[in-house]
Amino acid sequence: MSEDATPSVPARPEQLGRLAVGSGLSARSLEIFVAVARAGTMSAAAQHLGLTQPAVSQMIGQIERALDIQLFDRSRRPLTLTLQGAALLEPARAVVSGIDRFEKALSWSPNEQMPLLRIGMLNSFAETIGPAVLARLRKVATQLKIDSGFSATRVRAVTDREFDFVITTDESPALPGIQVVPVMTEPFLVVAPASYPADPQALKPLSEALDLIRFGRDPFMNTRFDQTLRAWGISPNHRYQMDTQAAVLEMVAAGIGWTILPPLSVYRAIARGEPIRVAPYPEPSMQRVMMVIAREGEGPHLLRLIHDAATEALEGKVLPVIREVLPEIAELITLHGLAAESPPAVGAGGRPVAGRRPVSPD
Repeated sequence: MSEDATPSVPARPEQLGRLAVGSGLSARSLEIFVAVARAGTMSAAAQHLGLTQPAVSQMIGQIERALDIQLFDRSRRPLTLTLQGAALLEPARAVVSGIDRFEKALSWSPNEQMPLLRIGMLNSFAETIGPAVLARLRKVATQLKIDSGFSATRVRAVTDREFDFVITTDESPALPGIQVVPVMTEPFLVVAPASYPADPQALKPLSEALDLIRFGRDPFMNTRFDQTLRAWGISPNHRYQMDTQAAVLEMVAAGIGWTILPPLSVYRAIARGEPIRVAPYPEPSMQRVMMVIAREGEGPHLLRLIHDAATEALEGKVLPVIREVLPEIAELITLHGLAAESPPAVGAGGRPVAGRRPVSPD
């Protein structure tokens, strides 16, 4: 049987098979080395690859001569890797696997599953409606890479092509070639311990009694909060800076301090009966817009899928709970529809200027 005739291992394009990966080595020769190491015999590897046993044996000999090492101990059955052969096996597997993924990506068409989809996902989004969105995306991509770290949820992650889509509230200035599609606008809440006896909206006495516990590293949002607090003559102690919302809420519940978070980050803790209390942030213009960021003209069907899955999950799973535990806050939340022809207009910092759909509190 010829090398190109076997159905068990699809034949590689000739250029990929001949791709040089080292002195006297090719991608095909590394594939044969990996197959022999896995099968344990030249004949079993030859059968798997659709080659003859002499052809496989000859290729292994060529590799050994090119590298001036012995890959297998031929005195033992099944074949055993030498120390140097074992050291080369994992790197060889990585090369073979990488070329295989490259070949699949090369042959991908929009009507098929994508080989890889990279998404940066806001922490509060990932912990609440992320699973519902990922369940939809699993149908369109063979592999999903999800990251909720700070750098993975910035607009720059898309412009630098580190991620294909980003779900974020990043208020960095919009960049050329970037598409911004709003999903939801929500207010900010003052979150205080349940043991705090006064009105949480009275921020001056609250900040004098407790430390402000900051969440996240968004410089634009932190600056906006600082500006409003200074305008009110408030200079809270910034003793704590946390990278997870769960840690922030735990510290607030323990009576250590107070914080500022949106409803999406808080509603589950209230529904569980955590010892915290909330009130709207006194400045109504302080809102955050959750957006899907993408490159213009790339994957519009995926952009719509992500947007639709997110809004459906918000309407079906999140907002009913918020209406129940925070009915007055539900009135302040807005979901954004997706235009059929083009994305909603956005203003400075990515904020939507039209097309809002208010959430009913009932």
